[in-house]
Amino acid sequence: MPQNIITSDDCILSPAMDYEVKYNCKVRYFPDNQIKITCFSRPVFNPLKAELYGTEPKELVSLKEYDPETGEMAYKFVEGKTIYSPFEDRYVPITLYKEPGEKRTRTDSVKRAIDKAFEIGLANQFRYFITLTLDQEKIDRYDTAKIYPKLRVWLSNMVQRHKMDYLLFPEYHKPRPGETECAIHFHMLANADRLNLSDSGRQTENGQAIFNLLGWKYGFSTVIELDGRPAIIKYVTKYITKGNAKIFGKFYLSGGKTLKREVPAEFMNIDYASFEGQEYTIPGTGMRVKYKTFNLDWDEGEL
Repeated sequence: MPQNIITSDDCILSPAMDYEVKYNCKVRYFPDNQIKITCFSRPVFNPLKAELYGTEPKELVSLKEYDPETGEMAYKFVEGKTIYSPFEDRYVPITLYKEPGEKRTRTDSVKRAIDKAFEIGLANQFRYFITLTLDQEKIDRYDTAKIYPKLRVWLSNMVQRHKMDYLLFPEYHKPRPGETECAIHFHMLANADRLNLSDSGRQTENGQAIFNLLGWKYGFSTVIELDGRPAIIKYVTKYITKGNAKIFGKFYLSGGKTLKREVPAEFMNIDYASFEGQEYTIPGTGMRVKYKTFNLDWDEGEL
């Protein structure tokens, strides 16, 4: 049997009401047609506690198949196999996703932060892509200690007044000639009610209208409406996480009363040594972790 098949023999399930049960493997199902598997060298997950996190129950749909040899349902994440997709309600082929070489060099902490940002981005059908800049005459755009409190107040007000859910990424400008410091600006994915927008009179290369956000008083702003497709959200999220800059002590900020932070997931115990994936060492913990991503491979059409 190929090593990259996860069968029912690998799954050691404990009683459903045991709140202390922990698993070493988490399988997440993404609406962008991917499956991401995270496997630790020892148990770290408690799915019952995870299910209590947040305000909405999550629909857990298994990517399982009936195995006629054992008579049981089995996990079979194997390249070239056809499996059921809970997002498309049909069977589709599966292919191994190969990460770009530069992504493999990231530390595990960076990878987990960026992966979590992707998860939030894809769990929510964000409507707006917003860019916010800082005007030096209105705020010191180089000083994180001055910027961060005002940013948090503004975000809190937007959540309260406009029911905004957001995923915000701080980013450094490239230094201009003569600058010794890098100014800060922000990219944000958001949903909100009744945003105060004004038409800038400009359009993107694809002919989309570009708006300005009237409620942003610290500098210039642009707002573009998205259509909510996972492929679009994935592209935008990849674009705004490429720098991996940790500003304000965080890679990103997120919030909102209805923000979804997780996609559907399942938990299991599997043999770490035989599981194939990109491996990272977690400093100071004595643990290791492996990641593996599969694509559900069908044509989504042109973006």
